[in-house]
Amino acid sequence: MSFTDYIKKMLTGQLRHNPHSADRTAPQTSSGAIEKTGPTLLAIDTASTSLSTAVLVNGEVKSELYEDMERGQAENLMRFIAKSLDQAGITFDEVDGVAVTVGPGAFTGMRIGLATARALGLARKIPVVGVSSLEAVAYGVSERDQQGRNILVALDSKRNEIFAQAFDGKKRPLSAPECVAPRQALMMAPPGDTLLAGDATPRLLTAAAHAPDAFYDCTAPGLPRAGNVARIAAARWGTDENLPPVPMYLRAPDARRIEDQGPAKNKPVHEE
Repeated sequence: MSFTDYIKKMLTGQLRHNPHSADRTAPQTSSGAIEKTGPTLLAIDTASTSLSTAVLVNGEVKSELYEDMERGQAENLMRFIAKSLDQAGITFDEVDGVAVTVGPGAFTGMRIGLATARALGLARKIPVVGVSSLEAVAYGVSERDQQGRNILVALDSKRNEIFAQAFDGKKRPLSAPECVAPRQALMMAPPGDTLLAGDATPRLLTAAAHAPDAFYDCTAPGLPRAGNVARIAAARWGTDENLPPVPMYLRAPDARRIEDQGPAKNKPVHEE
């Protein structure tokens, strides 16, 4: 079966679960059937300069793919989804919902992920929920690195500013996400030692060279991982805590509408 045929059948529910690929480590009922202890989620991240997909079953990430990818996300996303489902041993008709990063991040990347997630949700009539890219990075900080310290996540906006948000020792937001200069981002963290995470960390470390508080680098991935997106969404499943699947824009887009680019004299004049 070609990949195109696979996708078509996946979206129409024609692919059926292979019982031999079921998760035999999951809790089972007295009749031998696998007991469902949480949602089965497909997670997608294309909001930055990478592509990541994952499948979570019964609270455990069964498959996760990640690749640095500044271009070509739209062309490769469905292939990643198909491979993640295959590695997890399930088909799309067994997925209960789709979790997707809503940004902040690259405008094109956000639209690719959100449009795909919405289309998949519509095809199966299942929920689609959003997760902040900043929170997904914070979630990836290990307890060994964090040691109860606050976290300041900084993501590269590809401009002079960075996308930033502060989190406490339990990874709960301490501030709203903002697009600010590095020195302003440092002021978002409360007094005391703070762990820095995200691909814009080097810029923060430079700005923090003479800061009164201590800022530390960590080993967490600098960009969101779909496995963490799935874990966050699963922990909030059935509540109103997940974000709506709409883009989180913290600054104006790079491209302006055509009518805004020309001189004022070229704009049509409307007579009263």
